[in-house]
Amino acid sequence: MFTRKIGTDTSYLACARALLAASDHIFPQFATHNAHTLSAVQAFAGKNRKFEFQRLHGMGEALYELYEGAIRPTRVGAATRIYAPVGSHEDLLAYLVRRLLENGANTSFVNRLANDKAAVDEMIADPVKRLIAANPKRNPRIAKPQDIFPGRANSRGFLLNDPVTSSRLISAMHRAIDAAPFAAHPIVDGVERVRPARPVRDPSDHAREIGLAGEATDEDVHAAMGSASAAQAAWDRRGGTARAAILERAADLFEERRALLMALIVREGGRTVANALSELREAVDFLRYYAKEARIHFEGAVSLPGVTGENNHLALRGRGVFAAIAPWNFPLSIFTGQIAGALAAGNSVLAKPAEQTPLIAAASVRLLHEAGVPGDVLHLLPGDGAHIGKAVFTDPRLAGVVFTGSTETALLIHRALAAREGPIPALIAETGGLNAMIVDSTALPEQVARDVLTSAFDSAGQRCSSLRVLFLQDDVADRMLEQVLGAMDELKLGDPFDLTTD
Repeated sequence: MFTRKIGTDTSYLACARALLAASDHIFPQFATHNAHTLSAVQAFAGKNRKFEFQRLHGMGEALYELYEGAIRPTRVGAATRIYAPVGSHEDLLAYLVRRLLENGANTSFVNRLANDKAAVDEMIADPVKRLIAANPKRNPRIAKPQDIFPGRANSRGFLLNDPVTSSRLISAMHRAIDAAPFAAHPIVDGVERVRPARPVRDPSDHAREIGLAGEATDEDVHAAMGSASAAQAAWDRRGGTARAAILERAADLFEERRALLMALIVREGGRTVANALSELREAVDFLRYYAKEARIHFEGAVSLPGVTGENNHLALRGRGVFAAIAPWNFPLSIFTGQIAGALAAGNSVLAKPAEQTPLIAAASVRLLHEAGVPGDVLHLLPGDGAHIGKAVFTDPRLAGVVFTGSTETALLIHRALAAREGPIPALIAETGGLNAMIVDSTALPEQVARDVLTSAFDSAGQRCSSLRVLFLQDDVADRMLEQVLGAMDELKLGDPFDLTTD
């Protein structure tokens, strides 16, 4: 993707020259309404006439009248094909909109040709020379991908459509998942407490065992609560800047160990490679976002304006021990985001992962500890939600709960917290909903089919924002349904490690 149009124009010329050089195997057809492009192709071709020009009916007429009347006869130029789209309104709307967008752009040759104020010298200038003269070559007004967020770095992504990139990543993921057996046991004070374990199986192939998981006991929960409560004040006194540095180190470690984390997301969570990459990036973004917020809001007191001479200051502090309860459908990103937000604000954390995905949670907690989060500040308590919740929610030392899951479970947590003696803890809950898409007659069926399938079936429908109800305008419903159902028939199911699997 070029950040300057002259880069795109130069690339076009380079491709044209390469095509003409392979005339024994390729018959190029150059569809252009740009005078400079037409002239450049003529110059590249020399005496070669194994190509043709193309123009859209009703466009570029003046340019090609000159070419056909003056240039082609004298230079034995290539033939010109005039083409026109033929079809119904439904078939042509997308095409016509694309043409309007292209020719309506203020950098378009056709648009500038119709502008009496446009300088001719600029219109016909050589893009190669302009690109050589550009300093910097990259458009400074367009931020690089890693710099799109103010105050923090963006997470790193990969072009999975590139076979070289994807094959290396898949190989690294296989090596990571096959390297050793995985286990998830309670981690209290930074030490793993081995408990009776059950096998953890791949949801896409139940015959594949990928690790073992042990459940936290009442003893583990009470020990973690006591340690987290005692450690919270010291963690809070470290300040936002120190905590931010630890979270940023954790983000770097997540990216360094991406192969392991992504492999666990695929094997334990049943998600595709593309979704595993997206989830890893979201987790990294959570860590860096909350690090930035910690520096802004938790480093020291802020002076407030006063009109009567008094001095007013606002300082934010951690509340105490937070229980972070994550869902199974985003086993890394939401799990990490809950923990990162609580840690950034100066709280200690009891992390309770979903019963289905303890291995991912254990791997991420170990990386957070490696990054510098003290073991007595962050504890991992895998196991049954009702059992662990009963021990945690009734403890008067609990200062808050952050929860993502069903509305019914959130109501149960709310009632449990309200029923206990002492101050009522904070409850931050993100719960499910019923998401709908409304489609009217102006929508393109191809886009509807694509968006419906992405929203409804991406991540096997595991997203809380997945499409649940589709409303179609009656007079276009049959055509829309035909495309949607046909696209559904083309979906492929299989091993999530296979990039061709939807």
